[in-house]
Amino acid sequence: MSAYGSLYRGVLMPVWETWIRHRPTLQHLRELERTQWCSLDELKSIQSSSLRRLLVHSYDHVPYYRARFDEVGLRPSDVSGPVDLGQLPLLTRQATRDAGELRGSTAPPFPTIKKMTGGSTGQPLAFGYDAGSESWRNAVRLRGYGWAGCRPGDRTLHYWGRLPVHSHGYRWLKVTADRGLRREHVVDCGLRSDETLEETARWIARARPTAIVSYCHAAVDLARYITEHRLKDWDSIPVLCCAEELLPSDRAVIAEAFGPAVFETYGCREFMLIGMECAAHEGLHLSAENLMVEVLVKDEGGKLRAAAPGEAGEVVVTDLHNFGMPFIRYATGDVAIAADESRCGCGRAAPRLGAIGGRITDTLVRLDGSRVEGILFNVIFTGLAKAVRQFQVVQAKDRSITLRLVPDETFTDMDREAIRARCREYLGQLPVRIEEVQTIAERANGKRQVVVVEA
Repeated sequence: MSAYGSLYRGVLMPVWETWIRHRPTLQHLRELERTQWCSLDELKSIQSSSLRRLLVHSYDHVPYYRARFDEVGLRPSDVSGPVDLGQLPLLTRQATRDAGELRGSTAPPFPTIKKMTGGSTGQPLAFGYDAGSESWRNAVRLRGYGWAGCRPGDRTLHYWGRLPVHSHGYRWLKVTADRGLRREHVVDCGLRSDETLEETARWIARARPTAIVSYCHAAVDLARYITEHRLKDWDSIPVLCCAEELLPSDRAVIAEAFGPAVFETYGCREFMLIGMECAAHEGLHLSAENLMVEVLVKDEGGKLRAAAPGEAGEVVVTDLHNFGMPFIRYATGDVAIAADESRCGCGRAAPRLGAIGGRITDTLVRLDGSRVEGILFNVIFTGLAKAVRQFQVVQAKDRSITLRLVPDETFTDMDREAIRARCREYLGQLPVRIEEVQTIAERANGKRQVVVVEA
């Protein structure tokens, strides 16, 4: 335990969050640390109360949801849980885009925080949420990451995609200062050449981070490089894997380099942390106090039903605290295995997911043979959510790249050049052809393959 980490958690963070910014993040965290030991019935009661408040607000102040309720003859008072909520249609990504500002609240709290996502299915999306939801998201993350030993103020390595931030001005200064105070060392995992892998490994050896947060495939490549070159000179460092499915073989490679404390996380920009492994590694605990998560499958008649334990289905999420621009029954496009409702070996009763599937993104290869994480195209298109409806990356056998785009009417030459510039940054001299199309075909399972690498 570092002295600075204790100072940050005990003094600096409370002063900043509670007294300067007046945010209830730490108050929520204290409540979450209590409720994580509640019974499943108590957690379901907490969910139901939060759901009722969300639905009343959405019906009274969100035009999109008033229309959806009226279409099916439903009132908020009719809904007490997931079974009743199932009468509402799913909110698809396309419906979210089409609804636009109709999904925004006409009364406080308003969606003051605006975000964009590249999308795991290749459909960029712009969305918003209110400040209260932001505090809940941060509290959930702090609790979940804490299970893995990743705590604010302790030195950590964040090995993932880098969103573009100009290296000057207020935004850059704020991001740099925040990361410095939290002691978060961010390394862009986009290009993993031998040189950059060795540089990262050497930093780990020098800095001795208390935890590593990384894209799954990036962590695997880094771990494999460390093992093959015998660079490990530390005991054990917890690794939190995000953005992609963590396969057993991946876990084994990471554990060989960093130790057995390997944790799978599941989240997305729309909701942040949805599920997180604990030390028992018996599935991913859902953030039940903040989100209501359904795993749904279609029966033989095409009707949606809850997946049985051990059955794979689509993940559908309701954000219980986003009143500014509600997500109610949002179909994420992700596939997960439903788990039973037994209490985890860690003692927590929160609902769990058995495993996440359908999120693996292929890895591209540059002319020099070094690899580039395919999921980074989600990062590239995050800032273009309003201009590009869908995208797909195809690498041919000769390693050339075809970038298929379904542009919006707002798509400009500046956007096109911005895409080329980011591609050059990650892909080097690989030939890149941009092809504008009307639509991009889906696979048989209904998901669009974002990255295709031809064998």
